[in-house]
Amino acid sequence: MAARIGRLVAAYVGAGADTGDARQRRGHEIVNFVSLATVVSNTGFALMFLALGPRTYAPLIVALLVFSAVWALTPLLHRFGTLAAGTYLWATAMAGDAIYAIVAGKASGLHYFLLAGPATIVMVLGSRRVLLVGFYFAMMLLVFCGVELFVPPKSPFMALPDAMARTIFLASVCISAVFNLLAALYTFRRAEDYQDAFEAEHARSEKLLLNLMPAPIAARMKQGEVIADSHAEVTILFADIVGFTGRAARMPAPRLVAFLNRIFLEFDRLAERHGLEKIKTIGDAYMVAGGLPDPKPGQAALVADMALEMIAVTQRLSRDFGEEVSVRIGIHSGPAVAGVIGERKQFYDVWGDTVNVAARMEQHGEPGMIQVTREAVQAIGGGHRFTPRGLLDVKGKGPMEVFALAGRAATAAAPGAAAPGAGAPAAA
Repeated sequence: MAARIGRLVAAYVGAGADTGDARQRRGHEIVNFVSLATVVSNTGFALMFLALGPRTYAPLIVALLVFSAVWALTPLLHRFGTLAAGTYLWATAMAGDAIYAIVAGKASGLHYFLLAGPATIVMVLGSRRVLLVGFYFAMMLLVFCGVELFVPPKSPFMALPDAMARTIFLASVCISAVFNLLAALYTFRRAEDYQDAFEAEHARSEKLLLNLMPAPIAARMKQGEVIADSHAEVTILFADIVGFTGRAARMPAPRLVAFLNRIFLEFDRLAERHGLEKIKTIGDAYMVAGGLPDPKPGQAALVADMALEMIAVTQRLSRDFGEEVSVRIGIHSGPAVAGVIGERKQFYDVWGDTVNVAARMEQHGEPGMIQVTREAVQAIGGGHRFTPRGLLDVKGKGPMEVFALAGRAATAAAPGAAAPGAGAPAAA
């Protein structure tokens, strides 16, 4: 029985509300709910007077039942426009409450139901239709004052005992207060839901933004600042998966993406652990920078540490995958420009000769080797071992002296000690 009543209520509340956008549908459902609550309350009064004396209270019973039927038709008015049903409900409610006061006498307090009207008006129309809300409110207040000023306390149409009049008065006031309470609860609940949704969406947006760029850069962008920074000293690392083109040709797409994702997730963890800035991935190439967005001492050494651990990670993944996974890594240190450009698909990027040379170091390297320039050796310092590899003819730069990063030094150099590249490079 309860389930059947619940279905009937849901069907009535949803009647005619399946048009327009979500906000409009919600407004229609609220109007339907208010009309249903009014019909139920009104009919309850009618049944009470019917039980007390059908002949004595016949005028009021007829008025109550007539307006119950009138308000039950409210959902049919949605087809005539967004505000049609609400206007119909509020206009007939004003008329009905005024007629009840005339039939039963204003001492019955039945016109106090008018005081529940403004809360439901705001609940349905919201705060943007200020003039319309003000008009409805003024009309309801006008009707209420008219009843108070011109309707006699005692009814000329039927005899309503004083005790009954007081009881009805209290019931009218209490039910009106309940309507206002429900309207306030609904309105604030909706506001809290919107606030929760806004905060959740803001958190998702913040997380997405921080995935695209460093937190200090994101904070500056939110202030409307153009991001364009010159850095005197950064260390750039490029890593490229050896033989990836062949794998891409023979692997199914889901397996290929999973393969690449597994490797780059491991690299992401290394970058985060060392406090380095992942710049981007380009196909199967992975780019990391040390010394930006904020320069910190020892960043070049951290890039070297990450490079060594990347080699170790690929060796471990080779065992996991059951096939060889190898990377070429190139590192160079020098000045660079970093910033954010464009309006769509923005991300933090780095440009300059330092980036190009680091890419060349990777391209001309060998599988499983970390090839670095003399500038990178000097920036990394004495805590690592290097093997000279001679001169490399780099496009746009000419011959450059390059080295292979062989590992960490057995004893780290003291702060301020000369780097191996400052004179002759340290041999492995």
